[in-house]
Amino acid sequence: MPPSASTANTSSSTSLLRHEATRVVVISPDHEMEDFLQVVEQMGLNRVSYSIGWTAWLDIAPDGVNKATAMERVRAELGIPRSRVMAVGDGRNDIEMLEWAGLEGRGVAMGQSPREVLAAAGEITGAVLDDGLATVLASL
Repeated sequence: MPPSASTANTSSSTSLLRHEATRVVVISPDHEMEDFLQVVEQMGLNRVSYSIGWTAWLDIAPDGVNKATAMERVRAELGIPRSRVMAVGDGRNDIEMLEWAGLEGRGVAMGQSPREVLAAAGEITGAVLDDGLATVLASL
């Protein structure tokens, strides 16, 4: 790596360290899903919210911070009625968001979602490869 690229990477990393982290994503593509689940269970994650994605993907945030709380904050700030919200997701980190949206609005799972995600949604659309999101958006 040229010296200028090395210096740029170091200064970028240093500036990142000055900011508080509100979310950490851990990806371990060399692990099988079951092995990864066992490792996560042994970590003893306390006072944080976390979900495990499709593959060896771990999403960690402060306790009570997730996509649902973020969407509620934006909804309230914009004054949008709860009945007018819609959330579409396909991963385990979308479960709270889909449940939140489905209370008064629409919580829609993509067709290829894991069982837990499908169960959390009030509606199911087609898979990503079948243009499921386009179908949902056309229904608005």
